[in-house]
Amino acid sequence: MIGFLTIVQELVTTTVLDVHSHILLPGVMGCCGPAGPEMGLRKDGTPFFRSGSYVLEDVKFAGSPFSDVALRLERMGELGIDEQLVSPNPITYFYRQPLDVATRFVRRHNDLVAEIARGEPRLHGAAALPMQDPDSACTELRRAARDLGLVASYIGSEIDGMALSDSRFDELWSAHEELGVPVVVHPAPRSSEGASDAMLAPWDLEILYGFLVDEAIAVAHLLLGGVLDRHPRLRVHVPHGGGFAPYQKGRLEAGLAKRPWGPGLLSRSFEDQWAQLSFDTAVHRDDALAYLVATEGAERVLLGTNFAGWDQEVRSVAMVEGLDLRDDEKAAVLGGNARRIFNIT
Repeated sequence: MIGFLTIVQELVTTTVLDVHSHILLPGVMGCCGPAGPEMGLRKDGTPFFRSGSYVLEDVKFAGSPFSDVALRLERMGELGIDEQLVSPNPITYFYRQPLDVATRFVRRHNDLVAEIARGEPRLHGAAALPMQDPDSACTELRRAARDLGLVASYIGSEIDGMALSDSRFDELWSAHEELGVPVVVHPAPRSSEGASDAMLAPWDLEILYGFLVDEAIAVAHLLLGGVLDRHPRLRVHVPHGGGFAPYQKGRLEAGLAKRPWGPGLLSRSFEDQWAQLSFDTAVHRDDALAYLVATEGAERVLLGTNFAGWDQEVRSVAMVEGLDLRDDEKAAVLGGNARRIFNIT
């Protein structure tokens, strides 16, 4: 009986921590010059958000849990979420904006997120970085981690044509290792960064599938481009269940084994480098989540809801609780892994 009561008590006291939760703050509106950003309502009542020339409609940002901390905390309670890692919205990376303007926006954003996190222990902050200039990104990462107490960086999957395997980012990865801060790789819609792909234009495919493709390509660059090899203490978290990467990692292994460039490319084992990656639960199907956990291990899967987004996973906690896992493994996915990987006390 004592053992049973202990298990029940542990389940009841498990802290649920959501690591996929963007935030848009009124205090950063208009801080990036002509690029905005701005959010509000059209005359006909349609909600909108603008970042540069990219406009997103029919997602309520103003006066919603996206931008109002009190409403966020209320909605978290409704979803069974105790704490969150709040992060920049990818539409506001501003990698193609002039460096001085983008840096001003990033610093303002990080300052406000840090202020919220200091005042609300249930919220933890991830830093935006001006990635178009790796030196400036290093400077802001160090300020965000050391001075502001932000627990991660949050970046796109490519930066104005620069892949994450570009050697110009090596100092930035070293800074992440030095600070013990993980990096979260979340793509932006390609059209929001000035790129376009006619095949992805209809039906929101740049969001539905484009994000997943871009995440898988980013993982491939980090692995095959030697980033994880050169930086063994770098932790990389990839939302949306890792995109397509976890489900097709055998293709990468096959390439390393059979393509002319493959043998000898990595100095550390594929398994060791892959273990530097973690993924979230935002995969929209119970069977897909079960596969992810079965193949990657419960220790590398973190709860992620895409909180307040159009595709918010309102069943996230229930999906994890429904997995065929031990209670301690469920507790790890629900919050323990996030605390360990993001060093949240």
